[in-house]
Amino acid sequence: MRFDDDFIEKVIDANNIIDIISQHTDLKGRGDQHMGLCPFPDHNEKSPSFSVSEGKQLYHCFGCKKSGNIITFLKDYSGFSFVEAIEHLAARAHIEIPKDPSPQRRSQPQNREIKSQMHRINRFAAVFYHQKLKNLPATHKLRAYLQKRNLTEEIIEEFRLGYASDEWGELNDFLQSKRAPLKVSHQLGLIRQNKKGGYFDLFRDRLMFPIFSIDSQVIGFGGRIIDQGQPKYINSVESDVFKKGTSFYGLDKTAKHIKSEDRVFVVEGYMDLLSLYSKGVKNVVATLGTALTENHVRLLKRWTKTIILLFDGDQAGRTASERSLPHFLKHDLLPQVLELPQGQDPDDFIQEHGKERFLSEADKAKDLFFQLLGRWMEGYRGQPKEKVELLDRVSPLLLSLGDSRLQQMYGEELARRLGEDLTKVWGWIQAKKTNPSKYQEPKPVAASKAVAEPTQAGLIDLNKVPVDELVLLGMSLKKPEFLDFFLAQEGIEAIGDKNLQSLFQQVVDRYRQDPSSFGKLAHLVVSRVQNPERIVNLINISSSEDDPDRDEKTLKECFIRIKDRFLQRQASVLVNEMKNDPSGAQLERFVNIQEKRKSLKDLLKRPPGES
Repeated sequence: MRFDDDFIEKVIDANNIIDIISQHTDLKGRGDQHMGLCPFPDHNEKSPSFSVSEGKQLYHCFGCKKSGNIITFLKDYSGFSFVEAIEHLAARAHIEIPKDPSPQRRSQPQNREIKSQMHRINRFAAVFYHQKLKNLPATHKLRAYLQKRNLTEEIIEEFRLGYASDEWGELNDFLQSKRAPLKVSHQLGLIRQNKKGGYFDLFRDRLMFPIFSIDSQVIGFGGRIIDQGQPKYINSVESDVFKKGTSFYGLDKTAKHIKSEDRVFVVEGYMDLLSLYSKGVKNVVATLGTALTENHVRLLKRWTKTIILLFDGDQAGRTASERSLPHFLKHDLLPQVLELPQGQDPDDFIQEHGKERFLSEADKAKDLFFQLLGRWMEGYRGQPKEKVELLDRVSPLLLSLGDSRLQQMYGEELARRLGEDLTKVWGWIQAKKTNPSKYQEPKPVAASKAVAEPTQAGLIDLNKVPVDELVLLGMSLKKPEFLDFFLAQEGIEAIGDKNLQSLFQQVVDRYRQDPSSFGKLAHLVVSRVQNPERIVNLINISSSEDDPDRDEKTLKECFIRIKDRFLQRQASVLVNEMKNDPSGAQLERFVNIQEKRKSLKDLLKRPPGES
């Protein structure tokens, strides 16, 4: 869904960046400036270097150089998409999302109300289960189980683990006391209806794992039997808020670690994730009893392209990894698979060997395609039937790849293992394509040739803006008198980069409409650019190194260079025009421009704002 600029600004204005960031680090300060330890997990510091400006609604870390606004923080720290960040902030400020006029979206208000009810009921249930666990006596069998599985109080609290007692109606009674609609509780699978029309709890005598969305809403539950019994695990039924094919366990806690480590371990169970996390391997997610789907892959791709699968070595685990490969290759991702020694699962292995040994094994992870190729060729004898069967299996995978380099590398490996010429192998693969005439054999790509990353549509890439024009923008946003100076000199026309010129115009229009809104102008700029850290670094929202005289000089020097460049371009045009039409008017304009160029240096002697 797309939001218009007015709605985005309304949502942003209704939230305070101090409140958001204070949830993740202690901020201290007065008035506009606050300092604290950097909250980003890849920057461990002992002395505060993370600065937040309440007036400008920006943050900047002088250590790791991360910068941005409230949207940037939610995207970089919590892994939200832009739309998710806006929806999260809108819900936090109790602002209704605008209706989408398209027919398929007309039922949105009603759907949002249902989802809101479901989130509320799930939250009630999570609190209920968690409190039941906390109130258990030390002699209860679950306490012994938690100790046996090394689930500490810290992990229990962080992941809000709970307990569903063996009573048949405790949760139902609690939800009724909260006036939760029976119908919605039933849709969520928390309760079921008996033959007499009454209701009973689905989860009984189980360790409960609440499942959270990326914005920390409770969307479902997993329950593990404590004693021997079947089924070992029960998950919530699918609902409007819970889809196993689009959800991971633990992602709300681990997304920031995945982004900072730039790789993710994908495990199969709750306990695997909790064990890895408790031992310091926090860049991990767990599937919810289902195979990895394409939606899962899209979700992971937000944070990293380095994915390591830790599926069980049994037939079910092998099948799961095999089924996931096409989804990864479709998105040009190269998953790896880690087979732990002695057939141990991640929980057993890290409890016995620790974090360092686990990470050492992770460095030996194999490319999933190569591993599957080896598995498919077990007992291979080079018979024609075997080659045809293998090609039938491999060809769709290779042909689905959009990256010709991967096609080349995987094709070469396939040809090597088959003992056949690469050209012949590509011919066989081509025969599997429905329209061979459109197929071209991939050509090798030089290793040194970089592949350009796609740019984010609609946002200005500050890396492409002239440095002096970027510095001028940053300086203009530091003080109202600096922006007044820029306006007095009619500086917008001199900006050579058209995108930046448009951004300057938005800043100026906003300032002229409401001069008291100066503090929000930097926030406006940050929301319009791809790489906000470049502009926030220039604004330098809180630094002991601030030097007003130096900043004023920098502002004027940049403006003089930019304005002189602009006047030179005008003069060059006039020179060409005078060759064809040497009239007095053209000459007078040329002389006037040259006079303006000479007078530019006088600006260094004037205070800001004086024309």
